[in-house]
Amino acid sequence: MSKLIQVLILLSISFNLRAKDIEHMRVIFQENPSTEAYIAWSTIGPIPTGRNRVYFDTVSRDKDNKYTQQKKAFLQKPYSYSFSMLHAVKLKNLKPNTTYYFKIRSGKATSREYHFKTTPNNESFELLFGGDSRSDRSKRREMNLLMKKMLEENSNIYALVHGGDYIANGFSWSQWKKWLDDHQLTTTDSGRVLPIIPTRGNHELSRALFNDIFIYPGNLIRPNYYTTQIGDFSLINLNTNWVVGGPQKWWLKSELKKAAKRSKWIVTNYHRPAYPAVKKPGRAKKHWVPLFEKYQVDIVFESDGHTLKRTAPIYKEKVNFEKGITYVGEGGLGVKQRIPKHKDEWYFQSPGYAVSAHHVMKLRVQEDKMIYTVHTEDLKVFDRMEIQPRNR
Repeated sequence: MSKLIQVLILLSISFNLRAKDIEHMRVIFQENPSTEAYIAWSTIGPIPTGRNRVYFDTVSRDKDNKYTQQKKAFLQKPYSYSFSMLHAVKLKNLKPNTTYYFKIRSGKATSREYHFKTTPNNESFELLFGGDSRSDRSKRREMNLLMKKMLEENSNIYALVHGGDYIANGFSWSQWKKWLDDHQLTTTDSGRVLPIIPTRGNHELSRALFNDIFIYPGNLIRPNYYTTQIGDFSLINLNTNWVVGGPQKWWLKSELKKAAKRSKWIVTNYHRPAYPAVKKPGRAKKHWVPLFEKYQVDIVFESDGHTLKRTAPIYKEKVNFEKGITYVGEGGLGVKQRIPKHKDEWYFQSPGYAVSAHHVMKLRVQEDKMIYTVHTEDLKVFDRMEIQPRNR
């Protein structure tokens, strides 16, 4: 087949898309989820379709399609290592704590109507946390359906903070495609989407596809580390697959210093654990933990170990119930669970523990406290902890 015929076939496909050919719809939160959101999707490529837009409104327009706002895709390119096409729209100046209904238009194809909620400023909200959804696709799909059920039953959940290692090989578009297909299972039957706050893990390898899929979290100066600010709640997302010291450490110190002044709650999230249940401690222990303790971070989320853990509150390498920080994790969104090798370490003494169990963690943020819970495969609450405001 000649190259000209191949191009003509691709053009024909691209300009005659059907709704089912709009794939991999996702909503991505990064720094300002109260007022901004990315909506991204895929089409059969690599030729851009003629018209790529998102139509949106604060009320459902599913019957009449009379959406009051529309936004043209600012990003259209083939995915790295792929012949599929990436499209992305950035919605700005949104209203906090508001449901937005939207449809995607690519060429002649129009998606079904979806909706998501922007986060509030200083009202109660909940976030899901979890990492390591690679390798076992069947279990990953089960965990996605579990999160769908949680989203259906709880309107106060706003996003999933994913701790990294989405797939086994970050260079593989076929693996990412399956992950994106499976992520659709988190969308409710009514079309409510579970937005993602992304974190980079070691299995993302080259960050090219990770950046394509999650629309470049951070920037060229800050590769995949950034702060998500929700009212007086600071979620600092770090990158253990980059240089942990140097510029990232300096930036972390600056962010913690600002957060200690402006925020009631400070939470950090990254992939490789400082206080692991399975592997050796990551570099975060040397470079970041002293800063966490200095600025009195409220709780730390980790992934990578493929087990469920909660440490005792740690301060200066000792259990300290007044100034100590609890580290939780560490990756249960589908990957096969390991046996914790370090469950007898001093930092797992009561109320700490380390066990093998697939899980989703949830953090409820309120004015007077945060409530951390762990939900296992049967949706039962395995663990619960209340966190009181610190005197900074």
